[in-house]
Amino acid sequence: MTNWVFVLWIGVAAMPALGQTRPQDRFTLDAAKIAKTLTERGLALAGAQVSLAARVVATEPDPALDVLSVSRAYERHSTDGSELETWVRLGCHVAGKCLPFYAVVSGAAKAGTNSVIGNIAPPQDRAVAIPAGTHTTLMLDDNRAHIQVTVVSLEDGVAGHRIRVASLDRKHIYVAEVVSAQLLKGSF
Repeated sequence: MTNWVFVLWIGVAAMPALGQTRPQDRFTLDAAKIAKTLTERGLALAGAQVSLAARVVATEPDPALDVLSVSRAYERHSTDGSELETWVRLGCHVAGKCLPFYAVVSGAAKAGTNSVIGNIAPPQDRAVAIPAGTHTTLMLDDNRAHIQVTVVSLEDGVAGHRIRVASLDRKHIYVAEVVSAQLLKGSF
C-alpha cells in the first residue's frame, strides 16, 4: 500500500509539467536598435530622439526590420516649448519574428517651422508602387496551396514593404508584401 501511495504522489507531482512546452525565448528591442534601423532605411534623424510606445519583443535578438509607414509630424506643446512628434510603424522583415509596432520620433522644433515630417525625411528614391485604393492581385502561398485573390490596397505601398489590403467586399484584411504595381505576395 505504501508503494502505491508513493507512485500516486509522484504522478500527481509530475502532472503540472505534462503537456507544457518550454516557453519560447523573447528578446526585447530597444530604441537604439530602432534608431539604427531608421537611419539604415534612409530616414534622417538629425537631432531627433527615438522612443517606443510599448515594450517590443522578437523571437531573435537582432531581427531585420522594415519601415511600414511614417505619419505626418504633429506639434506637441509642453511647458518646455513645442516639439514635433512623428509616429513610425515598423515590423520584422520575416513575418512571425515580431508583431508590427510604433516608434515615436520627437525632436525640438520651433512652432511654425516648415518640416515635411518633423525631423524625419522619408527616402525620396523609392516611389510608391501601389497607391491606396488600387485593385491588384494577392498571391497567397504555403506548402499545400496556392491562392490568387483580387484585393484593394488600404495604404500606399513601396516595393519590398508590407501593406494592409482588403478583399473587394472588405470582409477580409491581409498583410502582404508589395512585389510590383500589379502583384502582392503573402502567406497563410
